[in-house]
Amino acid sequence: MKGLKTMKLSLVFAVILAMFSTFVMSNEPVKAATTKTATVAVDKLNVRSGAGTNYKTVGSLKKGTKVTVYAQKSSWSEIRYKGKKAYVTTKYLKFGVTVKTYKYKNISDLKYPQVTGLQSKTAEKKINQALLNYAKGAYKNYLKMLADEKQIKHDEPQLCKESPYACDYGYYTTYDVNYNDGKQLSILIYDSLYQGGAHGIETATSYNFTISNGNQIKLMNILTSKTKISKVQKYAYNYMMKHPEIFYISKLSDVHINKDTQFYYVDGGIKLVFQEYEVGPYAAGFPTVKIPSSVYK
Repeated sequence: MKGLKTMKLSLVFAVILAMFSTFVMSNEPVKAATTKTATVAVDKLNVRSGAGTNYKTVGSLKKGTKVTVYAQKSSWSEIRYKGKKAYVTTKYLKFGVTVKTYKYKNISDLKYPQVTGLQSKTAEKKINQALLNYAKGAYKNYLKMLADEKQIKHDEPQLCKESPYACDYGYYTTYDVNYNDGKQLSILIYDSLYQGGAHGIETATSYNFTISNGNQIKLMNILTSKTKISKVQKYAYNYMMKHPEIFYISKLSDVHINKDTQFYYVDGGIKLVFQEYEVGPYAAGFPTVKIPSSVYK
């Protein structure tokens, strides 16, 4: 009996400890993911099935190849190779900045990025402040969504009873790191709002930075004249006309290039990002067009 009583007390203590740990963790800034972007710095880099030279070589990467590093073990970096976990030697990689995911006010639906590892802490602070300002704005949208949801449930109780999905609103944010070569950083942030209906409304906003000084770059900082804008518009139009399976534009004036046009850096140029329904059907998502730098420089 004494042993049984001790076991019960141990179980109760374990449950309390687990609840306490959960509470403590839930009140800390949550880092949902930490990844690094790196570029292969040697002509040929062997890819192995495990973290060590004794593991099988499963392939190789050429110089300049970009990889996402998910974890590091001693002198090895974990990557994905042909969809599977693999490892490469860390010293043969050149790293960009580290991007970490946080949850604003610990709300799981409000994810936003922050950067670390910049040589200039002033630049790091500037970039993080711009991204934090975005998160603050997203939080206001989130609160408005909650207020609207409360209102419709108050005004339309019968509708909400018969069609619960029509009254269950949602708002969430996600992001992708599209470019991170140690010089430029491009992050595309998505806001998704659902207020009943077949699907939600999603928008994409790009944040592009010069890593050395933290300056944010807008499209009009690159397309600095009407001539450059016109060249990019024509290039994008010609590309779209060759891909009717994605785009439904029919004339040059359907392609709008202005201060509100989103973009991100790619090797050799930029990619324009168009919003849902702007130049294509909903199924096309956020259509992109790569613009070689030779078009606008």
